[in-house]
Amino acid sequence: MITLSRSIHFLFLAALLMLGSCRKTDQKFGDISTPAKPALSITIVGKEATHPDGDGSGKITLVVNSGNAFNYRVDFGDGTSPQMSTSNTFAHGYPHIGTKQFTITVIASGKAGVSSTTSETITIYRAFTPNPELVTMLTGNGTKKWRVDKDAPGHLGVSAGDVFFPAWWAAGPNEKNGLGIYDDVYTFNSTNNQFTHTTNNDIFGKKEYLVDFDPTLTGSDDYTLKGPAAASYTETFGYDGDANTEYITFSKKGHLGMYLGVHKYQVLERSDTRMSLRCLQAPGAWYVKIIAIP
Repeated sequence: MITLSRSIHFLFLAALLMLGSCRKTDQKFGDISTPAKPALSITIVGKEATHPDGDGSGKITLVVNSGNAFNYRVDFGDGTSPQMSTSNTFAHGYPHIGTKQFTITVIASGKAGVSSTTSETITIYRAFTPNPELVTMLTGNGTKKWRVDKDAPGHLGVSAGDVFFPAWWAAGPNEKNGLGIYDDVYTFNSTNNQFTHTTNNDIFGKKEYLVDFDPTLTGSDDYTLKGPAAASYTETFGYDGDANTEYITFSKKGHLGMYLGVHKYQVLERSDTRMSLRCLQAPGAWYVKIIAIP
């Protein structure tokens, strides 16, 4: 009996030791405080009164301030992977072309994974850098003149917006002779991207859009504006696009071919002496072919 009692006592002590060894050590994080709502200080590179959306580089810097935060996750809103860092300072370059809005979302995390979130929307401009071949073709790296290629079939035309040839109407050679479009000269100067439209005091286009030149006009349909309102003018031009598409843009009234109130032309085909372009305006797409002249 004594042996049995001692055995039971031994087993009881062993069970207590095993139970103690299986207990988990308590995890203590200390005082857990939720990080303060992040305050964002966003600097758009080159932003000033004359360039409210930046200098065209598409770059920003971001500083995040959030009390009790140790880690930061920033989604810049452009589809790129979020940046994560223990530093509260970030730099980012947007890949878009033109002026766009993006919403920046920041998650600031503290002890035990508690976090706070905030978002802020910015408007930023990124300039398009044109293919040097396009610049050389258009300006000759100096000054180059062009006119409507009046002898070419389809030198003017129109189609649906999702079509890239003049399926609805294509002008025959010299079809618009005497209407004030074939004597126009378009001069592109690479210095300061200057564009001069020599009109010879007549401009052909749609009457409803020619009010940009003469606000007294009423009505619609094809129309030739004549006189002082149709005088030659000079303004700036530019380039836009992406890796697969090129555009020529004008700052005010600049246009090529018929005046349709549009100032952005997609380049469809180009060579040193000829260009085919289109622009979008109701009821679809409008086309013009131009040819280089001495």
